[in-house]
Amino acid sequence: MSILLSLVGSNISTSSSVASWSDVSTASFVRFDTVNAGGDVRGIFFKPDGTKVYTVNPSRQLRETTLPTAWDISSHGARDYQLYTNSTNNPNPVGIFFKPDGTGLYVADLTNSTINQYTLSTGWDLSTASWTRVASVSTFESNIRGISFSPDGTMVFVQGMGSNTIKRIDLSTAWDISTLGSTTSSAGSSIASSPLNESAGLGMFMKPDGKRFYIVGNVYNKIYQWNATTAYDVSMVGPTIDDSLTVTAQETTPWSMYISPDGSHLYVGGGSGNGIDQYSL
Repeated sequence: MSILLSLVGSNISTSSSVASWSDVSTASFVRFDTVNAGGDVRGIFFKPDGTKVYTVNPSRQLRETTLPTAWDISSHGARDYQLYTNSTNNPNPVGIFFKPDGTGLYVADLTNSTINQYTLSTGWDLSTASWTRVASVSTFESNIRGISFSPDGTMVFVQGMGSNTIKRIDLSTAWDISTLGSTTSSAGSSIASSPLNESAGLGMFMKPDGKRFYIVGNVYNKIYQWNATTAYDVSMVGPTIDDSLTVTAQETTPWSMYISPDGSHLYVGGGSGNGIDQYSL
């Protein structure tokens, strides 16, 4: 069964399994593991079945690691492959995102305020990846930290410390970042404002159905949650939140996060121990 969401004249089909997720405050810590990250986990992503985890660190190393037990980060062995991000266009990689079939990889760059697109000839296999193109988002976000896409690839969401919020930009051709629109389709307000006062959002995540947005904040080491009344509309993101989770006990430099498609596993990547903290939701 699928849920069909109509937005801006486009139908987006998402699995019904994403319909019901627990609030982030219900998370309980399970384990920590370095998962071959090799440094600050500035971006994190999983293959949809939980059998592979991908991390990126400040040394331009994007790493693929197999998990023999799905979603259990402690079950990993040696890393499968290490890809260096493009030295010219992607020298300071942060947030990462994969196309649903694993054939497209998107990596934000903090230095250049860009999104870099890589193509994988074999889905989810980093050894087959090649840099394809770059698109500047400096008009929208001068200090980009996190990115996400709608499941059909017609919308990209950027978050950073320049504006301290999330902005949505539409693409005229799905998954092709060279077709980014010239204006934002929706935008939140600064989370640095009172009463939240969070001026260091280092990463973001979006529920696939567009009904929930998260930002990882480094001022208070929290994950902030906003519930959207209209799918993919980030205008409600701002200093008033719907829920939050403090991760200070596990991570004092939270850079990135990921939630499994069924909403049952939460992962936070960061600089404390240079690895990933796993939680149960």
